[in-house]
Amino acid sequence: MQGQTLAFDTRNMPPFLTRMDLFSPPRIAIAGRYRSPLGFEDDSFVATLARSVDVRVVPASPTPLGMLRLLRDGARAIMHDRCEAVHLLDARLAPAALMLRARFGVPVSVTLVRSDSGSGRRLRRPRSSLVHRLDEAFTSDEEVIRVLAQRARQLPVTLTAPAAARLPDPSKRRLAAMVRLLHDITPGRLIVAVPWPPDGEQVRWFRDAVAPLLHGNPVCLLLGAPGWREARLLAGAFGLRGSMRVHVGTLDVDTIAAAARCADMFVLPGEPQHAGSIDDLLLALIASNVPVVAGGGIRSAVLDHEWNAFAIDPGDAMGVVSTLNKLLVLPAVQRHYLGEEFAAHALRRWTWDAAVETYAERFAALVGRPRIPAELRAA
Repeated sequence: MQGQTLAFDTRNMPPFLTRMDLFSPPRIAIAGRYRSPLGFEDDSFVATLARSVDVRVVPASPTPLGMLRLLRDGARAIMHDRCEAVHLLDARLAPAALMLRARFGVPVSVTLVRSDSGSGRRLRRPRSSLVHRLDEAFTSDEEVIRVLAQRARQLPVTLTAPAAARLPDPSKRRLAAMVRLLHDITPGRLIVAVPWPPDGEQVRWFRDAVAPLLHGNPVCLLLGAPGWREARLLAGAFGLRGSMRVHVGTLDVDTIAAAARCADMFVLPGEPQHAGSIDDLLLALIASNVPVVAGGGIRSAVLDHEWNAFAIDPGDAMGVVSTLNKLLVLPAVQRHYLGEEFAAHALRRWTWDAAVETYAERFAALVGRPRIPAELRAA
């Protein structure tokens, strides 16, 4: 499905759309605000995209009034600003965008995250019930592609590179909840934050094989547990009062930002249970300015051992223990600077540039002016 170029009937298009310069960059109306897979809005994507594509931002929201504004402002962008296509940053805007396509004949594309595709169960309504009728989809999550291959096979999907972004400040409510969870911890006692893995065996492995060997008896903070029943079964009543604390809820960017204010390091005993791809989650953890230790054989292209995280070989429990103990004995300020260096490296390495290049190529193909590879161009 990737790389497919669509042909559109130009008879219903406004006259200027059929007379565009063959060498001009595509002019795209962007509707909505970019939402990361972990749930926070980031304007840097549109700012980077504007370097390669002629962008017109159309304010829109998935409310009845927001849909009407999209119809009005989208029509104005097409007729007066000569936009050749509409791109949605929120799948819930699909109904209004499809009406624009029916009126003007312009292609419509969308950026998808895992929550738009129903996380493998079904295409949710009304958020993405019309997504299969769009002309192109973009995602950085391979799970979304797998789901759409089953539920919306006719929709071309393009995989884009992930990008790192600085975490926003946590909400006061989430930060207060994290502080209440840790209120009885002795000042100066270290805290190791562990995102909850989907396999409870990995939690038990960390509890029984790793935690007892750590220096200084640090507190283990489990993030994103599915419920208190699972937390009690794995930690026990004594564990919840002693060396373990459990956060129950979604492992989103607000939770990560709040935990980063309290934790001394993040440890992944295995691939966590979360709302986005493992690449997006790792980049969010690394960008938190807290050192990250990835064990359990996590395979990800964004992991760069000793540059943005510590990656441990599969099944190497002593490697995890040794790495954590080396971090635990560091002075707090040195551990903080190490986390900042990891975050700075990730932000330099994983920018929006690679993803934007993919968007620009597909947009050019959608509007009927595909880019010619450099090796095929005349000298």
